[in-house]
Amino acid sequence: SEGRPLDRVHIERNLLELDLSETPGHLIRRCQQRSHEVFKEVLGHFGLTQPQTAILIGLAKRPDISIQQLADLTGTDRNTLSDVAKRLQKRGLLERRRSRHDVRAYDLRLSESGARLLNRMAPGIAEVQERLLEPLQEGEREAFVRLARAVARLNSA
Repeated sequence: SEGRPLDRVHIERNLLELDLSETPGHLIRRCQQRSHEVFKEVLGHFGLTQPQTAILIGLAKRPDISIQQLADLTGTDRNTLSDVAKRLQKRGLLERRRSRHDVRAYDLRLSESGARLLNRMAPGIAEVQERLLEPLQEGEREAFVRLARAVARLNSA
């Protein structure tokens, strides 16, 4: 109950024996922290976040894509993606155009400025991936990516 001293609170034995360094959720969070640190160190001077970069890469791969399609491609919540897209558009990195398929919707495309920025970032993007997997041997790297895709429930498409 509330106000009870911590030393008198019962903690389940299995929780006390839990090693966080062996739990998937904790390890995934730590991997994400590491990814963020390396990304910021290598690419921070470009002024983009990892999700913004993923959106620009998605647009480079699939021009004239709807917000919903881009959200699916990048694993970004549709509302979040819409807000991020507005900020990227203000920076001149993407363009919004009325959809040819649905007059109520907009399609997004990478602007020339966005393409130039991505091209300047490309070596750093590769470096980030390399540094993240640096502790692993070649075969382990492929296995890690395959297993991470399975945990994230991503199909092979």
